[in-house]
Amino acid sequence: MRISLASLLLLVSCASAVGAEGVPADAATMSLYAASAASGHGPLAPAKGRFLVASRSLVDPTFAQTVVLLLSYGAQGALGVVINRPTTIRLRTALPQVEELRGRADPIYLGGPVAANLMLLLVRAPRRPKSAERIFGDVYASGSMKVLRESLANRGSAKRVRAYAGNAGWAPGQLEREIARGDWYVAPAEAVTVFESQPDNVWPKLIERVSGQWTRAATSAETVSTSRSMSSTVVARVVTTRRSTPRSANRRALSASSLARGVTVMSMFPSVAGRL
Repeated sequence: MRISLASLLLLVSCASAVGAEGVPADAATMSLYAASAASGHGPLAPAKGRFLVASRSLVDPTFAQTVVLLLSYGAQGALGVVINRPTTIRLRTALPQVEELRGRADPIYLGGPVAANLMLLLVRAPRRPKSAERIFGDVYASGSMKVLRESLANRGSAKRVRAYAGNAGWAPGQLEREIARGDWYVAPAEAVTVFESQPDNVWPKLIERVSGQWTRAATSAETVSTSRSMSSTVVARVVTTRRSTPRSANRRALSASSLARGVTVMSMFPSVAGRL
């Protein structure tokens, strides 16, 4: 079964809307956050093709010590997949009809708490495959069986294909609010991290890198804000606050996005999805 990702996102959005934190973030907080990022002294702003790195204080087990690759970000919300949580389920188990998977040990990664029975692919390719959306560099997202087969047929495919069951999403304003209160760091995405790094090493390496950068950014932003007669207390609240609030999966509403254009999603066997 294949359905358009546009339909998937719209259905999940409707199903998850009740209780979602869809109210725009505090205007003053977001304004200061945006100004800090734009000045070059503050944290990197979220965008398609960037990593979200969970802070050490984010204790929600759904996202603790995770790294999320943002596949879509805009006024309608954000969509991404967790890249560092492999499962014990092999991709060949979910897709036994794909001959190219025979003899391979590719795991299925748990991409997030939403729609775990639907699979999305990340592939590296020198040019955009049909039914795929460019995320950054030579990395593309797709749910097409044809794209999977073609990617597996290429030499070196072990480091060019990743399959994710489920995804993570944020309603408009929700991700910005979580970043502002210190739940997430934003970092540039790297293909080698997605396709070649050991999953257990991904978060420890990134958290060491980005937490140091944000500490320096916070100090710099505080100095700049003082020179501009801004309250250092307010700037520190925006840049350096580290707090976590547990969130249930049904509070993460997804919205239709540009990622849906031409991309399809593969449906996994229910028995496999239930074991993730």
